[in-house]
Amino acid sequence: MVVPSLPKDWVNTPFLSLLFQNLVCEERSDVRDLSLSAWRTALSILGDSPGRMENVITQQLILDWYAIMMTPLGVAVDSSAFYNPSVPANGALLAERHNVDKNMLSQDLSLISVEVTLKARVAAATALAYLMFYWPKEVNLFSTLIHSSFTLS
Repeated sequence: MVVPSLPKDWVNTPFLSLLFQNLVCEERSDVRDLSLSAWRTALSILGDSPGRMENVITQQLILDWYAIMMTPLGVAVDSSAFYNPSVPANGALLAERHNVDKNMLSQDLSLISVEVTLKARVAAATALAYLMFYWPKEVNLFSTLIHSSFTLS
């Protein structure tokens, strides 16, 4: 992502969604740390082009990420808002694959520890804090979110 001569158009909504999902679902701390580093770099890239961040990261996406992050411990994470690259545009389902994130998504505390779950939530909260930091100063993120939460109800 940091090679200046390469295009940056692949830093987009699906890429950020997959990174955020990885922060929430990943059990290994080294992978979470790398995902958070990639998240921060991606936000920096989006911030370099005026208007791009607001086009890539919608209000609904931020609200979905927040809802995922705030899922109570022990309650299954609602993955309906997750980006799923295996579902083609026509909606047909592909062959079932092994879901390596099943334990984290189900939040079965007999299979994963509370410590791992909390570390994942802190990584997700850190990602949203970075989003607030990199969000363009001329676009008020909070008034945008407050307005959208009232219009969505």
